[in-house]
Amino acid sequence: MPRIKYLATLWLSFFALCCSGLAQAETTVRATVDRNQVALEETLNLTLSADSILFSGEPDVSELSTDFHILNRQQSSRTNIVNGKISSSRQWDYTLAPKREGDLTIPAITMGNKQTKAISIRVTPSNSARRQNTDNRQVWLEADITPRRGYVQQMLEYSVKLYSSVNFLDATLDPLEVDNALVESLGESRYRQRIDGRSFQVIERRYAVFPQRSGTLEIPALTLQARVESYRPSLLDPGRLLVRRSPPMEIDIQSPPADFDGALWLPAGNVEIFEEWSSDPEQLQVGESTTRRVDIRAEGLMAAQLPALPRYDLAGAKLYPDQPVLQNNKDEQILVGLRSESTAIIANEAGRYTLPEIKLAWWNTRTNRAELAVLPARELVVSPAPGASGDEAIETAASHAAPSATPLSGPATSAHTALTPYRIIIALLICTNLLCLWALLRRRDRTEPPLRDVEKKNDQHEKAAYQRLKKACKQRDARAARAALQDWASHQQDGYRSLAELVAHEPTFATHVDNINAELYRAAEPCVDYAALLQTAATYRKQQAESPAKPALAPLYKSL
Repeated sequence: MPRIKYLATLWLSFFALCCSGLAQAETTVRATVDRNQVALEETLNLTLSADSILFSGEPDVSELSTDFHILNRQQSSRTNIVNGKISSSRQWDYTLAPKREGDLTIPAITMGNKQTKAISIRVTPSNSARRQNTDNRQVWLEADITPRRGYVQQMLEYSVKLYSSVNFLDATLDPLEVDNALVESLGESRYRQRIDGRSFQVIERRYAVFPQRSGTLEIPALTLQARVESYRPSLLDPGRLLVRRSPPMEIDIQSPPADFDGALWLPAGNVEIFEEWSSDPEQLQVGESTTRRVDIRAEGLMAAQLPALPRYDLAGAKLYPDQPVLQNNKDEQILVGLRSESTAIIANEAGRYTLPEIKLAWWNTRTNRAELAVLPARELVVSPAPGASGDEAIETAASHAAPSATPLSGPATSAHTALTPYRIIIALLICTNLLCLWALLRRRDRTEPPLRDVEKKNDQHEKAAYQRLKKACKQRDARAARAALQDWASHQQDGYRSLAELVAHEPTFATHVDNINAELYRAAEPCVDYAALLQTAATYRKQQAESPAKPALAPLYKSL
């Protein structure tokens, strides 16, 4: 019995497949329209049909989007029995809105392995101008662009306004797309406006258009597809279908003026250059990090149009530039491009450093002339690290030293006689100073801990700092490793007060310090070899342990 059911099912499936193939082979498909001539703002109905309900092919209507908007689509099937004769069909209905005027063609549409015939459609100019002269208009579009004449890459402001006195059930408006131009949305606003005593809702969309070629720039018409409430609304009424279009435009675009000699063409309403520092650039210290951020702000330009800042080097200092930050802001209905570049600066030597001025040529579209944005040169003042001494401090002290005294002229006997009372006073002062010094030494001996205790306490601090360095390296934390390394260096026998001083005396740490700074201040990929850093520190500790400790005080007399 199961075998019989299986064979029956197999035969039925085969029979249905044969019938389907036969229906597919004998089915006739056709395409029809309700009219062959329409105005630009009107619609037409396209009907595709197959005279068999068993027809399984689906229409491929992708080519319709070249010249038409598909506003609506429906599908149905029907079966009729007349005098015992059965007929069936499938039907696809489309509501089309033409995209342009002229003679258009609905192409041959593929349905399964069959094709319909092409249909010609004539589209006449829109009669919206006549409608706008009447008082019965309910929905329309207006468009404007400023300026009407511009330069290549200059910002043109395009706005399209939708006026409506009826409620929308559904509505879509084409986004702006312009050939040979970049388009940036500036946002949408909604408000109400009274026109001839009637209140209209206004939806305004604004765009920034940047033409990329000289010549005529064509702004296409935008199409609104909307359903509004019928004159007699009901639950089953889908509403009235409306199609409206904005007027197309043509703009004359010019090439850059011949008298502009800038390195990069920048047409803008205004260009400014600012700088900001993380700390006072005139009060820096050796080994201290400071960050300089330079901003280029341009009205009417996108951030991607702004150039990179020129690179420079500072002898005696390390520079770590970060990746630029680009932002497009909308300030009082104006597109403002902002390019920010940050650079971390670490001075390894005390002194004065000069950062060069920055100049940027641009074209003022308001005054129609070339201008120059300038950021003045900046001087950095770097002082030695706290407690550090060197040639600079010696030279400074020497420059402020008092001149040597000039011997007085006169008889020797008179000078000797005049100085006798002063000798007594000087002798008394010397005795008093010696007594004070003796008292201070006794007090220090009572309060100051033994030198061995001080060295033991310093050794404990060094070990604690080294453990923090190991922990930071295991966690691969560059910021914590830098702080721990600086703390550990300060507890060495030489008492390094900064990483710059450590690198100057121990070059084996130079690569590690540079990599840490690069990772912290340049936002670079992780490049610190923490294992090698720990190995370098361990080797240095071993060398310090094997070398004799330095005496607390230098000997008073050199050995003969």
